[in-house]
Amino acid sequence: MGSLSAYYARDHAADPVTLSTSADVAAFVQRLRVESLEAGPLLAQVYLSDDVHAQELSAGVDGDRGVLRYAGREWFEGVYSVGDEPGSDEPLVYYYMDNDTEFPPDSQVSVDVVQRAVEEYLRTNGKRPTGVRWQVDR
Repeated sequence: MGSLSAYYARDHAADPVTLSTSADVAAFVQRLRVESLEAGPLLAQVYLSDDVHAQELSAGVDGDRGVLRYAGREWFEGVYSVGDEPGSDEPLVYYYMDNDTEFPPDSQVSVDVVQRAVEEYLRTNGKRPTGVRWQVDR
């Protein structure tokens, strides 16, 4: 198992957050959770540290809820998490380095699902997490 590089704030461009263990992931998701309560919905881009161009997992956190997007080999256009609730007709907005990023209205999942997905992404060396229902953007 390698490590992940996570980016969500401007200062991470040169110094990403490194995630090497499940404990690192748990602490990172908790950090996003706490910061999102003040700053609004936050989005992190997570990559394999030794190959940041292979695939990407976007993990958003907004308090106790979050979103996921995976883009990789078989899913070049990307797939989005499917939440338990239908949501509104308006897209959800999460902020990556202060930039708006839209997600499908029904893509919110619990923050626990977000954490488990990032842990699985780490454990499987960048494979699409299987503990998430996925959809293409409509």
